[in-house]
Amino acid sequence: MSVLRIYFSGQYRDSGSLCPWALCSDEGEVLQSGNSTLDELPDCNECVGIVAADKVLLIATTMPAGSRRRWQSVLPFVAEEFTLDDPEDSHVVPGPVLPDGRRMLAVVDKRWLSSIVELARDKQIALRRMVVESLMPVLAADSWTVVWDGNIGFVKTGSASGVALDTGDANSPPLTLRLCLDAAPVKPKSIVLRLTHDAVDRHSQMPSWPDLNIPLVSGGKWDWRKEAIPENSFNLLWGEFAPRAKIREWWPKLRPAAWLLLLILAVEVVGSHLEWAMLANEKSRLTQKMQRTFRNTFGDSVALVNAPLQMSRNLAELRHVAGVPDTGDFLSLLGQAGRTLTTLPSGSVVAVHYEEGRLDVDVKLARRADFIGLKQRLQNSGLVVRVGDIRETGSALEGRVTLLPEGAL
Repeated sequence: MSVLRIYFSGQYRDSGSLCPWALCSDEGEVLQSGNSTLDELPDCNECVGIVAADKVLLIATTMPAGSRRRWQSVLPFVAEEFTLDDPEDSHVVPGPVLPDGRRMLAVVDKRWLSSIVELARDKQIALRRMVVESLMPVLAADSWTVVWDGNIGFVKTGSASGVALDTGDANSPPLTLRLCLDAAPVKPKSIVLRLTHDAVDRHSQMPSWPDLNIPLVSGGKWDWRKEAIPENSFNLLWGEFAPRAKIREWWPKLRPAAWLLLLILAVEVVGSHLEWAMLANEKSRLTQKMQRTFRNTFGDSVALVNAPLQMSRNLAELRHVAGVPDTGDFLSLLGQAGRTLTTLPSGSVVAVHYEEGRLDVDVKLARRADFIGLKQRLQNSGLVVRVGDIRETGSALEGRVTLLPEGAL
């Protein structure tokens, strides 16, 4: 699955602003990269926004007592003393708790973030995470990491803390870095310095910042396109900016298939109703034909309720008057079934009952599968077979098999 990374720097203003982007594979390989507006981004399965360090303020503060459910409305007021902005202008995201009990917060301009989220939704861009660039570098023990392009950059001072750096040069470190060191309760033993991938050619030498009194260690190139994103990193898409459920993002793409499925279902329903109507009409036509045949044969004086059943009974009566056996007679049914029943183990036939063209045989067999086999063999002999409830009787199973002549209802 491909992931599109979009870099939002401090220069991003609106839909016309250019954004660096990189289309990456699951293994972190950069498949494509470029610099374009959000309208011109390539298609992808998922997007991750990477926000420049100077657009996010990371602070540590003591949280007031109260429920987490109220944080969305409370956090902007908690961060107000650090931002000096109106609370309604700040979007504040809660982070992890520090060992001293304070909680890390990420503060970003609400209008700026809102413009990105709304535009992404309008353009159907699956933007599900927005992370802070200054929290992406891996932090070695007892050290800080500085990402530097030869002029500006940022420093990561802890697992959830970092800050954008002001300008500096090869001989003079940024003032912000000095202030961070002065304010740190425990100074790092080393500073890992990583030059950005687009600055290596212009600044191939490590800067010399001797007045920091902390050794600089080369950490290799920094490339936001390839750097792993920590799973526990701040996701700025929190609260009112939380990403929609994926079905809502995929619905515009699924809508044509859904309409096609609905059309197929409608055709199936209409076709089923037409078939049912045709079968009902055919049944009505056959019923009328049978009634006419019955009337032509036995006259109009007989009350007609069930033409097939009455016809069968009248034919049986005529056969009996003429001395001809009927298929529903006891001997006829027993003769047809006898060839199959005699193959059963001795004592399997418990009782036989006959009444009005129906022969009931109580059978005792060892397994349920034997009843299924018996039913199949009786049907093959030309009988209509119905098996009743099967119950256990000690070491065997007993059930009633009803036999009717072929064509009986």
